[in-house]
Amino acid sequence: MKSPKSAILGSKSRFLKIFTKVINEDPGNRTISRRQLSALSPTKPHFPNVSEVEDEGFFTVEDLTSRIDFLICLPYEIAAYILVFVDFQTLCKMSRVSRAWYCISRDNEIWRGMYTLNEGWRHNVPREVTLTGEADWKLMYKNRFILSLRWEKGECEKRYLKGHSDSVYCIQFDEHKIVTGSRDKTIKFWDINTGNCFQTLHGHDFSVLCLQYDNYIMVSGSSDTTIIVWDMSNYNQNVPQLRRLEGHCAGVLDICFDDYHIVSCSKDSTIKVWDVQTGECLRTLVGHRGPVNAVQLKDNRIISASGDALIKLWDLEEGKCIRDFVGHTRGLACVQFDGKYVVSGSNDRTIKIWDVETAQCIRTLEGHTDLVRTLHFDNDKIVSGSYDQTVKVWDLKTGKQLIDFHEGHTSWVFDVQFSLTKIVSTSQDQKILVMDFADDLDTRYII
Repeated sequence: MKSPKSAILGSKSRFLKIFTKVINEDPGNRTISRRQLSALSPTKPHFPNVSEVEDEGFFTVEDLTSRIDFLICLPYEIAAYILVFVDFQTLCKMSRVSRAWYCISRDNEIWRGMYTLNEGWRHNVPREVTLTGEADWKLMYKNRFILSLRWEKGECEKRYLKGHSDSVYCIQFDEHKIVTGSRDKTIKFWDINTGNCFQTLHGHDFSVLCLQYDNYIMVSGSSDTTIIVWDMSNYNQNVPQLRRLEGHCAGVLDICFDDYHIVSCSKDSTIKVWDVQTGECLRTLVGHRGPVNAVQLKDNRIISASGDALIKLWDLEEGKCIRDFVGHTRGLACVQFDGKYVVSGSNDRTIKIWDVETAQCIRTLEGHTDLVRTLHFDNDKIVSGSYDQTVKVWDLKTGKQLIDFHEGHTSWVFDVQFSLTKIVSTSQDQKILVMDFADDLDTRYII
C-alpha cells in the first residue's frame, strides 16, 4: 500500500477519475446522504440543560472535542476520499464504530480506489459491469488480499492429475485447460477445474519433450527429431495435424513461436527458424558446442541455453550471435527471457538473473541441491523445479527464497508454470501437480 503522501502527490488524476462518479452523482441516487449520515452518528455534541444539573451553583459542559464526529462533519466526497488512504484492516474496524461510519466504509468507490492503489494489483472488470455498478469492489479487494496472503504463506490446495503412463516432460495451461506432453508419446488435454482428461493426441513416434500453444495452433517437439503443428481452433472437439517439420538430426528439446516464426532447438547443437505459415526452414543458427536445451523468442531476438554452459543472444533476422552470457559453471537446462531480463537454471544448482543488454549477472539464487531443470518468472516471482524433487518460489527483485514445496513430487521435476492463482508442475513420477492458491475465491476479474 502506498503512503498517503505519495498517493496524493503521484495519483491526483487517478483519484479525480475515481471520484468523478461520486461527485457528479445525483444526491437523490446516493445510498445515503450527508444529512442521513449525521442523523446516524452517535457522537453529536451534547449540552446539558438545567434540569440535568443537581448543583445549581456549579455548571459545566462536557469536553465537546472528543465527541465531535469529524468524518460526518465533512462533505461526503471528502470523507470518502480520506478513507481511501486507510489500510484494509483499519477500514474494516471503522465500520464497527457507528452506523454512519459503517455506511461510508462500504462505499464501492472507496474500495475501488484502495484496490487500484495497490501496486501490481490488476483487474479486468468489463466496462459494462463498471457502468452498471455490478462490480463488488470490496469483495474483489478481500479476495485479492487473501490471495496475496496465501502466496506469502505458501497455502494452497493440492491435487494431482493422473493419466500418463510415463514421465511428463512439458506443460502449458490457461484458465480453462492444462496441456501436457509425455514420454508415453502422447499429448493430453485436461479440464483445469475438474481435472478430467478430455483429449489425447497421438502423432509423435517417441517422447513429447516440449510444446507451446495459443488460440490458433500448438507446436510440439519430440525425441523422434520432428516438430508437429496442430490446429487449436476447435480443441474441445478435435486437434488435427496441420504439418510436420523435419530438419533436426536429433531430439527437439525446446520450442517457441510468435505470429511469424517457429524457433526450435535440438540435441544436435543447432537452432532452427521456421516460417509459421508454410513450415519452411528459413535458417539454422550454429554456435553452441553442446545440446541446446532451451530457447526463447522475444521481439526478433532469440535466447538459447546449452549444455556447453553458455547462454547466447541471437538476432533472428540475421541469424548472428549478438553476445554470450558467461557465468554458469556447468551445463544449462532452462532459460526464460522477457525482453529485459534473462533467467537461467543450471546443473551447477543455481539460478542466475542477467541484464539482457549488458550480459552481466545481476544476482545468483542458491537453494536447490541438484540440477535446476525448469523455471518460470513474471514481474515479481520466479518459480523453479529441480531434480532435487522440489518446487521453489523466489523474489525476483531480491533473490530471496519465499516458498519451498518439497513434498509435491517423488521424483525429478521436469516442468513448471504458474499464474496469479496456480502453480502447475510435472515430473518423472508421471503426475501433474496443481497447487491452487485461489481455492473457494472469486477471481473472475482479478488478473
